[in-house]
Amino acid sequence: MKTKIALLIVMIAVLLTFQASAGCGKWVVRENTDYLEDPIFDDAVEDSTGQSATANVAGKMNKVEGNTTSVEEKAYAIDIAGKWRFKLQSDLEGALDLILIQSSDRLQGYGTLEERGSVIPATATGIISKDAVSLDVKLSREKKDYRLDLTLVNGTLEGSYELYESDKLAGKGNATANKAAA
Repeated sequence: MKTKIALLIVMIAVLLTFQASAGCGKWVVRENTDYLEDPIFDDAVEDSTGQSATANVAGKMNKVEGNTTSVEEKAYAIDIAGKWRFKLQSDLEGALDLILIQSSDRLQGYGTLEERGSVIPATATGIISKDAVSLDVKLSREKKDYRLDLTLVNGTLEGSYELYESDKLAGKGNATANKAAA
């Protein structure tokens, strides 16, 4: 009986100290906000700012060139943080409801895709440059990715999208988005 209790205590201790490996991601602190570690988002940031760029708290980009550091002011003309409804227009009509979180020129968000009567959870990452927005939306239950290239026109995002299934182009069409009322 004492052996069973000792074994039970050891098993409980192991379970309490064992690091969860459910594939939920790692938490990383960025600019006083927690985000899930996302290699695709990190690659997109690196592509947009370069390998030797780092963001400081004031929102300026520090570019390291040789032994000197120059500071560039980035003008972010648009603020698109909030809840948006994207209408995807092609042979297969669909709609994306996304909540976007903006940090300087970076976007991250989550939401759902409504398509053919089903609702599928989605995550989004993206980049803003002046009045242009690029978003990559991944569906959690399917191997589908939407890549949207949009421009802000009178408070509406307008542009196009490409649908990729298993990394192959499966369709394209127009996309428009309106910000949901608060």
